[in-house]
Amino acid sequence: MDEIHVSRVLYGLSFCGVQISTGHMGLCHSLLNEIEVRCCKIFDKSGSFSGSHALDVAELSLSADVGEGVVGVACLNALSQIVMEKHRDSFTLFKGNLIDYIAGRAGKQDVVALIGHIKPLAEKIKGKVKELLIFERNPLERNENILPEEVMKEELPRADIVVATGSTIPNKTIDLILNLATGARLTCLIGPSAGLVPNPLFKRGVKAIGTIRVLKPSEVFRILGEGGGTPHIKPYVEFINLFPKKNK
Repeated sequence: MDEIHVSRVLYGLSFCGVQISTGHMGLCHSLLNEIEVRCCKIFDKSGSFSGSHALDVAELSLSADVGEGVVGVACLNALSQIVMEKHRDSFTLFKGNLIDYIAGRAGKQDVVALIGHIKPLAEKIKGKVKELLIFERNPLERNENILPEEVMKEELPRADIVVATGSTIPNKTIDLILNLATGARLTCLIGPSAGLVPNPLFKRGVKAIGTIRVLKPSEVFRILGEGGGTPHIKPYVEFINLFPKKNK
């Protein structure tokens, strides 16, 4: 790991992409709505990431600066691909979209909470569950049916199924969410930002993670550079689902 360096970073409108010298690429949601752009820049480190030790860049995932945290998580996701390839027997993996798995396990007796407006899942289960709670930090995404993040402490503990976007990792809300979701029957993380080594999250009570593996980094970089997002990168990534080994 010490010899691995960052070869390319692109901070797009939807995702930040980081490729490391092994060829692996990680993504993280850009969280532009949470970042203060100062003097036409996101952070002072721009231009210094390429060539840096990947572990040093990954440590930015701990930064209080949201922009730095996004780059750090994307780099951590790239490094995680190496670890998961070497320790493939430590978790269960199958291909596909986790949304279908979750929708198939949500019933009319369940209170389902989405942290982040996960529209494809919301559309699948709306009207099929007892109650659907959607929490959203971005005020532009909220309406009368979407709750502000501030009410999570009161509402989230009564959820039977909790699904959080991977963006909760770079914006540092993941710990709060997992602490509030201890009574849930099923807790999941979903999205390209959730591509970390899964075992630490499993130990915190996460039962399933739906994320992606980048198959063609050059194409993904091209799309991110042109302002594209998840629908545009689908042909060049693989959707994967990760479960604790005992669930096999």
